[in-house]
Amino acid sequence: MRDFVRGIVSSCLVGSLWTFSGLASADIPDPANYVPTAEPIRISSDEAPRIDGDLSDPVWQRATQLTDFYTVEPALGEATEDTIVYLAYDDEALYVAIRAYDRNPERILTRIMERDGDVWRDDMVRFYIDPFNTGLSGFGFDVNANGARLDRIIQRGRAPIDEWNTIWDSAGQVDEEGWTAEFTIPFRSISFDPESTEGWGLLITREVSHANQELRWASIDPGVSSFDFRSPGRLTGIRDIDQGLGLDVELQGKLVASRDWEQPRDDDIVIEPSANIYYKLTPSLTGLLTLNADFSDTPLDSREINTGRFSIFLPETRDFFLQDASLFEFAGSTFSAYQNGRPFFSRRIGIVDGQQVDLKAGLKLSGELSGVEFGVLSAQMGSTDSLDSQNLSVARASVDVLDNSRLGFIATNGDPRGLTDNTLVGTDFIYLDRSFLGGGLMQATAFYMRTTSDDVEDDSFGISFAYPNDRWDWDILLQEIGEDYRPALGFVNRPGTREMRANWHRRYRPSGSWINYWQIGTAHRYVGDLDGNLETRKTSIKFEANTSDTDLYKFELFENFEAVSVPFSLPNSIVVPAGDYHNDGISGSLRSSFTRSYGTESSFTVQDYYGGNRVNVELEGSLRPSPYWNLKVSYEHDQISVPNGDVTVRVFGLEGVINFSPDISVATEAQYDNISEGLSVFSRLRWEVRPETELFVSMGHGAIVQYEDFPRDFESVQTQLVVRFGNRFQF
Repeated sequence: MRDFVRGIVSSCLVGSLWTFSGLASADIPDPANYVPTAEPIRISSDEAPRIDGDLSDPVWQRATQLTDFYTVEPALGEATEDTIVYLAYDDEALYVAIRAYDRNPERILTRIMERDGDVWRDDMVRFYIDPFNTGLSGFGFDVNANGARLDRIIQRGRAPIDEWNTIWDSAGQVDEEGWTAEFTIPFRSISFDPESTEGWGLLITREVSHANQELRWASIDPGVSSFDFRSPGRLTGIRDIDQGLGLDVELQGKLVASRDWEQPRDDDIVIEPSANIYYKLTPSLTGLLTLNADFSDTPLDSREINTGRFSIFLPETRDFFLQDASLFEFAGSTFSAYQNGRPFFSRRIGIVDGQQVDLKAGLKLSGELSGVEFGVLSAQMGSTDSLDSQNLSVARASVDVLDNSRLGFIATNGDPRGLTDNTLVGTDFIYLDRSFLGGGLMQATAFYMRTTSDDVEDDSFGISFAYPNDRWDWDILLQEIGEDYRPALGFVNRPGTREMRANWHRRYRPSGSWINYWQIGTAHRYVGDLDGNLETRKTSIKFEANTSDTDLYKFELFENFEAVSVPFSLPNSIVVPAGDYHNDGISGSLRSSFTRSYGTESSFTVQDYYGGNRVNVELEGSLRPSPYWNLKVSYEHDQISVPNGDVTVRVFGLEGVINFSPDISVATEAQYDNISEGLSVFSRLRWEVRPETELFVSMGHGAIVQYEDFPRDFESVQTQLVVRFGNRFQF
């Protein structure tokens, strides 16, 4: 395997690439300089439309209309279907309506109904705003032709955070001309500066999913993601609004009934109140106080079995920490590929060595003040039998400097384990050039951080350059992490290293083909210790193709060298001794089109592995025959054979959703793996009685199941029932 891979990689690295040229229609604006502007009309509160998906309300006849949409996928060009977006606002809210014309209304996809479901699988519209003009982050509002809605936090370089929720409303319907939708965004539900003269960054995208087309009002460069605020349009003219007293009080009452099945059995019933109090100190600065924070509706983490030598990064899913999470992001997308060195990782708060710790109280300030965007978080943790109560804090601030650039600072204090007096301070600088090399975007990032733990100090620093454009995309990063760099509220799994990463690809968009685009490129990663000794080297050839049906294929051929200085263990305590290893191999993946009622997202890897071999297969199948129910099944099979033994990892997953209406749904998750032999089942009913009122019921069960004897050997561990009612009062 090693000689074969090296031969292919070497040949590709010295090979030449074809040249490509092509011009968009003369009627298409220059994507690099196209910045459309929208100014909604002002209406009185008694003119506000009823949110029912019906555009017969008189206000829409005189509302601001946006009609200039352009096809971005499969290729840049004139829109094939007409779209009208209507905008209006009054003292309390922004109102948006969509008339999406379609010549084939019978083909319109409406399979998603649940709140916070995968509405992007259907014909839908994205309405994304960047109220503080960061160019990096903002709020996302997705609505499909059913009127189902999804709100999300948008962060540059990372997947959107769908667990974020705010108060808003939507409705939609399909008719003989296509489909329509209406939604309202209360000004009290978002943070912004109403006195800003620059307006907001605005992205509007229509997904014609049944035809595999994407239409945009702004950011019409096909190489720019629909989640990217680097070149948005502008939303201006919103002024003299009423944000009320700026006080929101969310009260929740929760009944928890639990049983510990270990003998002697322990049954318990408790009632736990909790509260979240939001107050806008200024129209653009929000304070949040949480008391006895409740995380009972947090979904199960995706089960991962570590088969490598470094700890795994798991993303945040708790709503309190996701509110305004983008304000705490550091150094742009520096840590998106590998999380090593992150200064702040919110899962350190409330989760210690895998054990849940109560969050007794938390205080957060987030927003903008005098041109400075910042977030401050302080949390008081509860105590356990082995851990005293800890206070943990983080502060982040950034300010625009020069043109399209930002200077930021970060500081953290506290150790979740209570072992050290730990602090971190850091600064980052992000520079953007929107006309680099004749029109492409270039981003340069530099950062420096230093930690102090009792009497031990060390630092981490780095610099990166990125040219993220459609035809050519490249980036390079250099980073050093000190041996004693220890951010207790951050994430580090490889201290004492110097790292270099470089990636590039060339994308081709053939016209009149069954392929939307295909691309080829290479990726390079080198990690060494501080004495210059090589620890990791990985060089990859990557190929990617996206078909006209939006099926996505990826293949990678890689050469990987690992110098193991300290033995480590695979699952089942199989030891990999120190030594030099060549883990060369090949991998591939398929993500089928979202437009079908069935689909898959599957991958495989075959490689040499620490003196042996490894075959990893991940299979996922989904079925969405109607808006009322959907099902997803997943299975991972990881077969590893090394000189000291063999291990097979199997992980099973099941997710199902039943929707009674866009406001009532029941979701169930089940996960099992043969290493821990732990089975987790979590089912939750969510009823949004109205946008500010919710009833939540969940049932969770954990068990130990002997894999070889399943289902005969089944040992229950714990069962928990939660019933929670909450209401949010806005003043």
